[in-house]
Amino acid sequence: MTQKTATVTLAAQVGGPAADEATEQPHYSLRSLLAKHCVGPYSPDVEEFALIFRIDGDIVHWDSEGCKYLRRSFKERYITIDIFVPRARWQGKTPHEIREFFANGVRDALTLCIKRLRKDKTPVDGERLMSDFEKAAAEYLKQES
Repeated sequence: MTQKTATVTLAAQVGGPAADEATEQPHYSLRSLLAKHCVGPYSPDVEEFALIFRIDGDIVHWDSEGCKYLRRSFKERYITIDIFVPRARWQGKTPHEIREFFANGVRDALTLCIKRLRKDKTPVDGERLMSDFEKAAAEYLKQES
């Protein structure tokens, strides 16, 4: 069996074409920078920090905002959390405003994941994870569009 490196992944469930058009580039850009900067392992017991954007649109909407539904799989060695993005956070917003909301959401999500792991008495290098995230966030927020 090979040991995987713990990673931070970022997926999205997008509720419609307009939401996808407004958020696709900021989402993919952040996902790429997390893959570049957030390379673990951050915990011997967690292989993946799986973050999921739930972005409201015309077809599907959750009518929620922020981080919810933190779940942990001991067997599959991951921790996941949903980051809800209401329409008001992307519709009519500049790309930079969307990036700021996304970065803050990921920051909050990782903080909650670390807090949960510590509550479970699971070893986690939360300081290094957050430091790596802040490097990704700084590069992300400097982007022009």
